[in-house]
Amino acid sequence: MTRKSLWSLALLASAVVAFVATLVPMTVSAQGVDTLEAIIKPNYVTDANLMAAAQDPNNWLHYGRDYAGTRYSPLAEINGTNIKKLVPKWNLSFGVLEGQDSQAVAYNGVVFVTSSFNKVWALDGTNGKVLWKYERELPGDVYPHLCCDVVNRGVALYKDKVYLATLDSHIVALDNATGKVVWDKQVGDYTYSESFTTMPLALHGKIIAGTAGAEYGVRGWIVALDADSGNQVWKTYTIPAAGEPGSETWGGESYKYGGGSAWITGSYDPENNTLYYPVGNPGPDFDRHVRPGDNLFTNTTLALDPDTGKMKFYFQYTPNDPYDYDGVNEVVLADVAGRKVWLHGDRNGHLYSVDRTNGKCVWVVPLGRVNWVKSWGPNCRPIMNWPEKDVVYDKVTQDIAPTLDGGKEWHPISYSLRTKLVYVPVYDFSMDLQAKKMEWKRGEWYLGAKVIRLNPGSGATKAFDAATGKLVWSRPQSTPGTGGVLSTGGGLVFFGDPEGLFTAVRDDTGETLWQYNVGTGIHGNPTSFTAGGHQYVAVVVGPGGGGIWPLYYSEWYKKQSKGGGLFVFGLSE
Repeated sequence: MTRKSLWSLALLASAVVAFVATLVPMTVSAQGVDTLEAIIKPNYVTDANLMAAAQDPNNWLHYGRDYAGTRYSPLAEINGTNIKKLVPKWNLSFGVLEGQDSQAVAYNGVVFVTSSFNKVWALDGTNGKVLWKYERELPGDVYPHLCCDVVNRGVALYKDKVYLATLDSHIVALDNATGKVVWDKQVGDYTYSESFTTMPLALHGKIIAGTAGAEYGVRGWIVALDADSGNQVWKTYTIPAAGEPGSETWGGESYKYGGGSAWITGSYDPENNTLYYPVGNPGPDFDRHVRPGDNLFTNTTLALDPDTGKMKFYFQYTPNDPYDYDGVNEVVLADVAGRKVWLHGDRNGHLYSVDRTNGKCVWVVPLGRVNWVKSWGPNCRPIMNWPEKDVVYDKVTQDIAPTLDGGKEWHPISYSLRTKLVYVPVYDFSMDLQAKKMEWKRGEWYLGAKVIRLNPGSGATKAFDAATGKLVWSRPQSTPGTGGVLSTGGGLVFFGDPEGLFTAVRDDTGETLWQYNVGTGIHGNPTSFTAGGHQYVAVVVGPGGGGIWPLYYSEWYKKQSKGGGLFVFGLSE
């Protein structure tokens, strides 16, 4: 055999070995080592990746991009000078018409997104090519137990898995390369009206999520599962049982049906190893008279030990709430004017700054018209405007401002590290309410309301100084702010509205720079990432979700259409 033939044979053998190595883990021997092997997983998300998300401009790994929940992307390829060149690059149809409250997360150019009915997609971020799709078969009797449509808010990425919290109260781990189920754990009981609409939080080897269901009088909780096995690590109830701290704030046995669901993702401060988790309204929603007391820990942000779930301290926004001012809205961690605070836009119509080391209120300012509170006591405790605006059995209390939607609904705010401003999607409506005595029944609505009426109003996107709470600019609109907010290093603020306009404004003035009509209402959140070396802005579209406003879509649908999907924008060539 010639030297040339031997060389060709060696090359062929080398190619065969390389090909086989792509199919199975490579095992070789080395001096003193019995087994030497490596298993490669694409797009593997480490704890270090999650912890450094704030310093990583290319990816969107958390609900609010970073553990602080800022929704600020430092990317600046898309900016005020070239924003008019922003065009749709691709879009994905979800194939469903119901409410869409989700967002895209992205890692190494791969985009992961959910839709209603717990569908999940993995896509190529440059062109939208579907890499895999997961569809969950939901039990047919789950739907009467869902308060606010069949929505989902996204998946968590950790190691080689994608984590989904489902409407039938399971948490599912999917292989991030194939979409195949790795494990599926039942966490709650959907027949008791425990359900998940939240995006889970990956933290310290755990997957953390909170239940929905306060409108059915469930007793809320937050749970942590082991990310590898799905086994429960801890579970913290948001409503204390008899004899536990805080139980004295519930009259009789009202704590058993106390609500306090936790369906928005928490935030985490690694400096003090504290998890900040928001908790929602009490049950029944509108009849405070059957649950005398402050009703801890509803309408509260809990500061928890993420390793054990034990509470360190708390801050309550609306004690003994008769208005369904669900305090579950996101908690944004920021270092402002030398103080470590959290920022929170609440449904009760106020924006708060709270010291995140001890739960002491720094300032509170109104987001719009508010008349349920007379003044403020120590630590920003509201002094109620009762009896004038109390909700009672024998009459309709008129013109309570704001409505149960807010103030600000669940749609998240953004805090810009560039401007030090907080951008808030605002509702500015009032409501009429009358209470009704109800008996709690398992798996049935438990609102305690005879009359709920939304009065005419408007909405806005507003910017506040994070150090003082001073209003810097306001951009009014005829509809409420039903989309989350994204701020960027390019000096832009992005948000959507119920009429389907996706808008970019200047972050310092609110001046409108760009708009695109997606053809359906927007209730999802915009995010930004890079793929193929370029910046993209993504937004989930499709009207729906909970609250009063969707009831008024019946008129809107006479001209407009439903339709869920993901739009991804980039600069034209």
